[in-house]
Amino acid sequence: MREFPSSREASEKTTQWWTSGSGVSFEGLVKREPGPGTRAESRGVVGGVPARERKAGRGGDCARSRARAPAAMDPFLVLLHSVSTGLSSGELTELKFLCQGRVGKRKLERVQSGLDLFSVLLEQSELDGQRTELLRELLVSLRRRDLLRLLDDFEAGAVARAPAEERDLCAAFDIICEHVGKDWRRLARQLKVSDTKIDAIEVKYPRNLTEQVRESLRVWKNTAREDAEVSQLVDALRACRLNLVADLVMEEQQAQGLQNENESGHSDVSLVSWDSDTPAPRASS
Repeated sequence: MREFPSSREASEKTTQWWTSGSGVSFEGLVKREPGPGTRAESRGVVGGVPARERKAGRGGDCARSRARAPAAMDPFLVLLHSVSTGLSSGELTELKFLCQGRVGKRKLERVQSGLDLFSVLLEQSELDGQRTELLRELLVSLRRRDLLRLLDDFEAGAVARAPAEERDLCAAFDIICEHVGKDWRRLARQLKVSDTKIDAIEVKYPRNLTEQVRESLRVWKNTAREDAEVSQLVDALRACRLNLVADLVMEEQQAQGLQNENESGHSDVSLVSWDSDTPAPRASS
């Protein structure tokens, strides 16, 4: 059984990789303040401590803490590190094979870890925090349900941070994936997904009906872009006589709307109570 590193070891490895040249393509995903360790190699800085201070014995615990704790690491970067840590050498070889059509031969020969592979995919705009389809496809091919759960958790967090319209779409996707089943092809055609793309989805996920449904919805959303709305999904469901599923989507959207209104109301009350200089009226006895 593979032993996974402790959280402290993983954090230190992430920091070492993040500040090294191999992690350069990930820097766009990380919000951090410019500091003395930003260009460690060119300025003689190691672990955030200039060479002259190391020789003089200065820097101390504060500098070492700064090296171990990079500021505000992007959740997607953390996800990629966790996935890379969980890969065996055989699984890495399989991922490289699956990426042959996307990554050049010379680049693949230089890949020694999952982070190396993800770095190349990021550089080529094949992967980012908003488009995780490729990562999901790779993990499905490996049949790594534990790593897929990490991806699910990341996407759930991204949905929580997304605008209300995006959350509504994701909730509708979940309901459709759960209830549509084998009728997904009819629904996909109603959403103007081409037969060529439908065939490609079946090839990509040959034994996973839920992923077939979800991928068809992703294809529709990516094609429609800003025009993708829950109302279009409801109309397509009713056109396919999937009225029960359409009703479930509508009920969920109404519940989300009420929740958003309640949250907005609580926020307004809080602002009034804190910002108002007028004392609250006393209850009459």
